[in-house]
Amino acid sequence: MSARFPSVLLALWLGAATVPAHAAVRAWLDHRQVGAGNSVQLTLEYNGITTSEPDLRPLERNFAILGTSSSTSIQIGTGGSSESTVMVLTLSPKRTGQLTIPSIEWDGEHSAPLSLTVAGAGAPPPARGSGTVTSARRVFIQTSVKPRDPYVQQAVQVAVRIYTSEQLYHGSLSFSGNGAALVRKLGSDTYSSVVRNGEPYQVITRRYILFPMQSGRLSLPGPELDAEVAAQRQSSWNPFGNFFGGLVQTTRPIRVYGNPLALSVRPRPAGARGRYWLPAQNVTLSAQWTPGRQAGAGDPLALELDLRAVGLTAAQLPNLSALLRLPAGLTAYPDRAKLHNTTQGSLIVGSREQTIALIADRPGRYTLAALGVNWWDTQTDQPRVATLPPQTLTVLPPIGGMSASVASPAGPTPQAPPVPAKSSPGAAPPPAAVRSATGGKAGARSRWEWLSGGLAALWVATLGGWLWSRRRTRVRTARPLPAPPRQQRAPLDPSTAQAAFRAACATDDAVGARRHLLAWAQAVWGTPPAGLNALAAVLGESSAAGLVRELDRACYGGGKWHGQPLAAALTELPPRNPKPPRDRGLAPLYP
Repeated sequence: MSARFPSVLLALWLGAATVPAHAAVRAWLDHRQVGAGNSVQLTLEYNGITTSEPDLRPLERNFAILGTSSSTSIQIGTGGSSESTVMVLTLSPKRTGQLTIPSIEWDGEHSAPLSLTVAGAGAPPPARGSGTVTSARRVFIQTSVKPRDPYVQQAVQVAVRIYTSEQLYHGSLSFSGNGAALVRKLGSDTYSSVVRNGEPYQVITRRYILFPMQSGRLSLPGPELDAEVAAQRQSSWNPFGNFFGGLVQTTRPIRVYGNPLALSVRPRPAGARGRYWLPAQNVTLSAQWTPGRQAGAGDPLALELDLRAVGLTAAQLPNLSALLRLPAGLTAYPDRAKLHNTTQGSLIVGSREQTIALIADRPGRYTLAALGVNWWDTQTDQPRVATLPPQTLTVLPPIGGMSASVASPAGPTPQAPPVPAKSSPGAAPPPAAVRSATGGKAGARSRWEWLSGGLAALWVATLGGWLWSRRRTRVRTARPLPAPPRQQRAPLDPSTAQAAFRAACATDDAVGARRHLLAWAQAVWGTPPAGLNALAAVLGESSAAGLVRELDRACYGGGKWHGQPLAAALTELPPRNPKPPRDRGLAPLYP
């Protein structure tokens, strides 16, 4: 009897498979009432075996589908056998109120509509023991916005608070400007506890800064929270009675929606000045000179500008070098700006630090015009200006340089002796001085010859001295300028020397680049390197080392030299090796 039992079951199953079953779709919910942010499970059962998928598009209007699972089953009983295909969907309601699960079409069959009540975040929780499994206020989001009528590109403070009365797993909060605004997370999340309507909640607060990019009515979708919460289900597999049976701890996904954000964005006011637009709570501008406001001609003065704005990011601040107005004879070489963003409570503070090297080509006093940065005070709703007063610089003649008088011969240019004009018959007699000169022709000629020879010798000597002085000047310009006495030289600032080096590279000045590069290395390392070859040895096998050697060859052999590659490759100097490798090659050609 036992041997025939499997074959009987197989025959019954094959016979049932040949009998066409009535196909229908059933649908039911695990809960008919949920709170905002809680998910609900919709089960669809197709009476029969099918390989098609149900049409879930009608659900997307009011629900987000967080997950799906499907299975098939065959049940054999005394009255015959039945087959079914089951799909379980986890749905998250997109809004509160009375929602309808529409009819779902599956392989030509339709399910009956269902009703679902989604309670709002402010609704009271159901009474204990009322039979409702899910609380109406377990997880919800509240969002605060300030201000709601900002200017375009003004910072808007957004605080998103997540209230939860149960443990969240794998939580993820998303908030986007949807292309109409820039959204930046501000600081770290904060945690607190609160009791509302007698229920304890843990509150997770996340702050954002939002910058609307266009004026007019702006509507943004609210923040979304995706997480999992603990769920319990009855175990269906219990072969050993109640000993191993009972509730199984699992998790289920939830999706919580915050309320949409509505802003009325005002355009830039007509009273705003400047080509740029800075709506902020406060803007400050400060300056510092390194080493001071006095230098020699050809030597750089570093102007360090610091622009700070409360309520703006550093990327929104203008380029200060473009706003600087320079007098004639003064050239600016701006360095790359340093941008920083910090937080001040619930505000963002952007800063732009920019160093500008100023070099004068001749001595004198130079006055920089006042530097003003226009901005709009969002607290008083009026224009303001952050101003840096005029700055006066003193540029001294270069040490070892030559004045204009040295460039000309030391003595006067000899004049040729006057030649008396020939007298014609009947002409008036010459003056007495002329007559005496012509009368003593032999003695005068001798004196004039000696005088002319002496003047010629003096002129030749002067010319030779002038040429020798010119040669000395060339040699001095080809070598580094002699340093002033130690007690008069201020400590060299590395950033100033670096700015001068970059300025020389920008003008393809090989000699100046060499001088300022060695000064930069001295300021960083404390002692100057023996030459460019020694400096290149410290740089190792980098590309900058080869470019430094090319600079050394250009200074020694002359020719054209382009400084941009070296300035781009050598942005900083590495720490000097306390024991540099011994150079066994030739002495530097251009020490």
